[in-house]
Amino acid sequence: MVMKNKIIQVPRRFVRQEWGGTETVIIETSHELHKLGYEVEIFTSKALSGISRESILGVPVRRFAYFYPRLGLSREDKHRLDMRGGNVFSLKFLLAILLTSNIKVIHLHTGGFLGGFVRLVSRLRKIPYVLSIHGGALDLPAQQLKEIVAPLKGSFNWGKIFEIILRCNRINQDAAAIICVCENERELMARKYPQSNVVYVPNGVDVKRFASGDAARFRDKFALGDKEVLLYVGGFYSQKNHLLLLDAFAEITKSHPRTVLVLIGVAYDKAYYEKMINQIAALNIPDSVILLPNLKFEEDMLIDAYAAASVFVFPSKYETFGIVALEAWAAQKPVICGKVGGLVSFIKDKENGLFFDVDSAQDLQQKIAMLLNDKDLSMKLARRGLAEVQNYSWAKITEKLAAIYEGI
Repeated sequence: MVMKNKIIQVPRRFVRQEWGGTETVIIETSHELHKLGYEVEIFTSKALSGISRESILGVPVRRFAYFYPRLGLSREDKHRLDMRGGNVFSLKFLLAILLTSNIKVIHLHTGGFLGGFVRLVSRLRKIPYVLSIHGGALDLPAQQLKEIVAPLKGSFNWGKIFEIILRCNRINQDAAAIICVCENERELMARKYPQSNVVYVPNGVDVKRFASGDAARFRDKFALGDKEVLLYVGGFYSQKNHLLLLDAFAEITKSHPRTVLVLIGVAYDKAYYEKMINQIAALNIPDSVILLPNLKFEEDMLIDAYAAASVFVFPSKYETFGIVALEAWAAQKPVICGKVGGLVSFIKDKENGLFFDVDSAQDLQQKIAMLLNDKDLSMKLARRGLAEVQNYSWAKITEKLAAIYEGI
């Protein structure tokens, strides 16, 4: 047991209703760090939440007022930035970090102004900080980057002077450690910052929780009977590639009419979500698709859906890591995914998963049909996934983080 020291986790935003992979990493590692004797708090902005203080799943969260130092942003633009990619400016956050006592390490999960403030406090108070790269710092596909920066189009960045003063361009190289969740990004970071301590620490999963779902309860709730269930858990925006999945599924229903598709995720992009609904209607498959938007991470229905699934289909065009693949493995489900991003770090084609071409609905359809028709292959992939996922428990992942904290 280590001495009780405070770890401050700093994401850009942190709210229950907009949960994703970063939030999962922070909350799960916070729990495990507490078991190791650390005190953990989350400091973040009030983006998407006006609540200053609360406890989320047992971890204290402090939020601070913020703004975007840009002229010409509409209310809709600001909301879109809150959802994805916004560079928030908060002097109250800076003051809180400056005045909080007994901080051992600040763990950044964002860059921008919050990262600049943390770098400043680190230099003033001699407190080390580490930076987790949750995706796309160096290898984000051009189309995804275009979508993220779209709300900034036509606005004037009067905050540029603060970026220069805070030396935000040095956040990465001045971190005591840069933590990457996939090997490809670690290699890119190590090449760009050869003098930095760049390490690979994958994401994890609560194996016991995702192995404990009640398939019958989920099937009864939606009157599924003995139908085959295809499941996808991922936020509703274009990177996640739902539209291609819907095209592939429409073809699957012709050869496998007793198949349903369950889609669970946060509706980050309302226009995209509407496109999905319209496509479901146009493909004439509304009775075969179950949409569960904004389901809370802690709800039992999430793990019940995994338990009820026959196949987990992961069509995303890009993933830094892909925690949901681990969740599917923990639930003993075979995984179909694209050969993209961090997924190639732990999924091996035809060994513990199946790769498909993320631009081909036909290829995805064929891979789905392959697993629906070949139960031996499906079971083999599920068994090997379950064996592999034991290496990704949050306890093991957090031990690696704690070693980094103590080492710096």
